[in-house]
Amino acid sequence: MIVNLFSTANLSSGRSDVLARMIASVADAARVRPDMELRLMILLQCCDRAPADLLSPDEARFVTLLTAPGLVSLSAARNRLLAEGRRIGWMAGDEIVAFPDDDCWYPAGALAYVHDAFSARPDLDFWFCDYASAPVPVDGARERDASVHDVLRRASSNTMVFRSRVAREAGEFDPELGVGARLNGSEDTDYALRAFALSRRTRFMPLACIGHRDRNTAIRAKYYPSGLMVIARHARRVPALRGALVRKLAVGSALLARGELKPGAFLGALRTAMGEMRRPGR
Repeated sequence: MIVNLFSTANLSSGRSDVLARMIASVADAARVRPDMELRLMILLQCCDRAPADLLSPDEARFVTLLTAPGLVSLSAARNRLLAEGRRIGWMAGDEIVAFPDDDCWYPAGALAYVHDAFSARPDLDFWFCDYASAPVPVDGARERDASVHDVLRRASSNTMVFRSRVAREAGEFDPELGVGARLNGSEDTDYALRAFALSRRTRFMPLACIGHRDRNTAIRAKYYPSGLMVIARHARRVPALRGALVRKLAVGSALLARGELKPGAFLGALRTAMGEMRRPGR
């Protein structure tokens, strides 16, 4: 089963070392499991041409590089990657699709476990785990069927993996959401909730089996408007999320009381969320 990975990186950020770590982790997985076909497509932003020294000869065999001279939002970057993948025939068959950030990495055994899980279970359409800066080994005994609340709270672009049918039907990332877009963040949560609704079976491993910097709760206010909007968008269709919407409103009130969220931002987030709930078809 082919594993298609889509990622993007801003080369002007000075973080080429973390991108190299991610690529190397995929290369290591390919060396350990040569039966597992891995394809990694990366959009290099703020880049006129791909640096010749970015990839080793081994890595160049499975990495496809695209370039953009300026910066685009995270959602726009992923949508461009998906469009290019479709154009060249990726995801046309029964394959796997994932969206790791450039500073994500796959510890030994993680990609092989996911590959084998999808290969062994024809009804598995969506798999995810947690992430941390000190990831732990996968443990199949801990894996369980996921609830919509698991998806809302723990699914991340770094850890969510889909069968290609679901990725095709879920479509694009919302260009209004994500880093660099009108509303910061939550584009992966929105995509994950859409994919969950399309999936026959979703499995969650409540362990941090994929590497990424730890969650930073100090910047919750930054992502609050997008998070509230996404919950409101899906709560009308998914009754189980209505309690989550109430809790999110309570969190916003607490952030407002502590001065972490400005009154104008809170009111703007409420207006946007209410607009989503009133929008036809939601």
